[in-house]
Amino acid sequence: MKWWVYVLRSVQGPHYVGCTNCPQRRIRQHNGEIRGGAKSTVRSRPWRMVMIYGPYPNRSEAQKAEYALKHSKRGEARTRWSVADSDRCVTSDEAASLLREFEEKLS
Repeated sequence: MKWWVYVLRSVQGPHYVGCTNCPQRRIRQHNGEIRGGAKSTVRSRPWRMVMIYGPYPNRSEAQKAEYALKHSKRGEARTRWSVADSDRCVTSDEAASLLREFEEKLS
């Protein structure tokens, strides 16, 4: 099972970073379409997926990457995380493809 680290942006401005094995389900949870999500994202709905990193081989590696991202970048800079910032950063064509999928649904 593949795991992903994602960055969300609210229309109200704040950013949220998390990890999941199903980005499609997770964004729906954050936006209140299905049960789940995080309490901290309820007030700033709706959310947009603005960056995805990965895939990571397991939850543990994804959580380590999430921690590294949260503690190295703030705000918009979280969408420009790179291997130069941390060896935990993983970018891939698959992640870029997932992100394009989300962007196409918005247009």
